[in-house]
Amino acid sequence: MDWIRFAKSGKDLTGLRGRLMEVTQDELQKHNKREDCWTCIRGMVYNVTPYMDYHPGGEEELMKAAGIDGTDLFDQVHRWVNYESMLKECLVGRMTTKSATASKGES
Repeated sequence: MDWIRFAKSGKDLTGLRGRLMEVTQDELQKHNKREDCWTCIRGMVYNVTPYMDYHPGGEEELMKAAGIDGTDLFDQVHRWVNYESMLKECLVGRMTTKSATASKGES
């Protein structure tokens, strides 16, 4: 319940001030530290940094998926959890197959 209250507090849990972004593999990999931790589940990227202190399995378990696609790890432990609802305030955006250089060239 503490996480639900915190998630609904109106704080910017993504660090992106409400905007969503397309996340490249390179960008996802940069966010692999305790104080800056993103993970991907089923093609959607979440900033799980604010959730670290609330995760029942602790920081160590979340860090196993830091900066990578954590779908398989997530499914091994708790496939039944409605992560989309629980982490909706932490949604950074969708994984993209575009490279960072291709995206810059298109601008």
